[in-house]
Amino acid sequence: MMRTVSFKSMISAFSVIFIITMVAGCSEAAVNPKEAGEVTEDGYYLVEDFSSNETKPPETSWEFISDQVMGGVSTGKIEFGKWDNRTCLHMTGEVSLENNGGFIQARKDLRTKGVYFNAKEFAGISLRVKGAGQTYAVHLRTQNSWLPWQFYQADFQTDGSWQQITIPFEKFVANSLKKPLDTAKIKSIAIVAIKKKFKADILVDRILFYTKQAMYNKLTKEEEQVIVHKGTERPFTGEYNDHNAKGVYTCKRCGAKLFESSSKFKSECGWPSFDDQIEGAVEQKPDADGVRTEILCANCGGHLGHIFLGERLTPQNARYCVNSISMNFTSADKLKNQRAIFASGCFWGTEYYLQRVPGVISTTVGYIGGHVDSPTYKQVCTGKTGHAEAVEVIFDPAKTDYEKIAKLFFETHDFTQLNRQGPDIGEQYRSEIFYMDEDQKKIALRLIDTLKQKGFNVKTAISPAGKFWPAEDYHQDYYNNNGKLPYCHVRKEIF
Repeated sequence: MMRTVSFKSMISAFSVIFIITMVAGCSEAAVNPKEAGEVTEDGYYLVEDFSSNETKPPETSWEFISDQVMGGVSTGKIEFGKWDNRTCLHMTGEVSLENNGGFIQARKDLRTKGVYFNAKEFAGISLRVKGAGQTYAVHLRTQNSWLPWQFYQADFQTDGSWQQITIPFEKFVANSLKKPLDTAKIKSIAIVAIKKKFKADILVDRILFYTKQAMYNKLTKEEEQVIVHKGTERPFTGEYNDHNAKGVYTCKRCGAKLFESSSKFKSECGWPSFDDQIEGAVEQKPDADGVRTEILCANCGGHLGHIFLGERLTPQNARYCVNSISMNFTSADKLKNQRAIFASGCFWGTEYYLQRVPGVISTTVGYIGGHVDSPTYKQVCTGKTGHAEAVEVIFDPAKTDYEKIAKLFFETHDFTQLNRQGPDIGEQYRSEIFYMDEDQKKIALRLIDTLKQKGFNVKTAISPAGKFWPAEDYHQDYYNNNGKLPYCHVRKEIF
């Protein structure tokens, strides 16, 4: 059920590889799965599907390796079987930092008869996993990885449920290597628990390499003709030519936001027209006809249409002429603003930082978590109402997200202090996140776990949001109104 590599065999294997390489040189050839017809129509290459009967038994291709190959004392194993009604690889163990150790891993060699695996056609790695909230990593080893401690690493966070993890190649960071990741010559891939003392327990049921194309929406022939092959739909026939609803227009191929409805205007040209883009959403380049300027989705390169300047149709003096077939539309009622509540000491300082996040629409300071209705500042200051000084944040999910705001919350106060913040002492100055739903709760717990893994003694509490009572008017927007700066909140980058 498991395959373990000993220190002696590891060193012997390394010595043999090194000698052969020095004498004969390593082959420059690499297996190209696309040329071999092993890439699916959807743009995936299957590294391992543990539930499939078509591949050879995983026990023959996956090996368990721990830091004991270099003198460490971490222990563990890999097994193959059914968990949660899925056939999976199951890696468990104890990661120890003693003797300069700190890892266990399940690794698969991707070479075929010593020839490297060529992943140049792909954009990254996708895997389906279930962990217990810990952070794990994927390791890639290439032709440049001769020593056991040389690899390229990308971390991912688990949350206790089955997750589809997508990791672009640019997220991989070199360890003890100066050369960038060469995806054309990959030796092996590994799932790793590394560099922190903890009990590892992770299930993996599928691993893939994916192309950029695989991450896009499937297109019809008509859509592909315009978006991929740069065609043009007939004028006055498009779905959005006479469309006036409020909302956001997105790229049909990748879903990226392109234009807000407020920038749409009637140009009578026969195609939807906009006089501005969402910042950074649209790319311009000379058209193949040598006359016009083509516009493309900056995220995926999909063809949108053309831009025309100097027509003086609107104050912006620009007309983004777009094919309806290149876009989807999301109505304003489906883009509702979201709410979050954080407590981190004096609410003046907390608000000062949170209201400066791009995408935050409004902030309100107030009281939450107590047992007295409509509390006053004077009552809360007694410490007898149970309330915390907190900030309610309303934000636009199209421009920011809960995790970014929560990270800033942690980075702008001392979350290792209990019932105080700087000179302010008392339960009302506690560090606490009041979550609105299970998604916010999971994100908060994941961030706290990350901080603990970084060595912080986190005192931040996590609680469901109850009634939020706005504070008195003179507390609102305090530092902006008084031209001062927070006295006990300073931002320190952590994540």
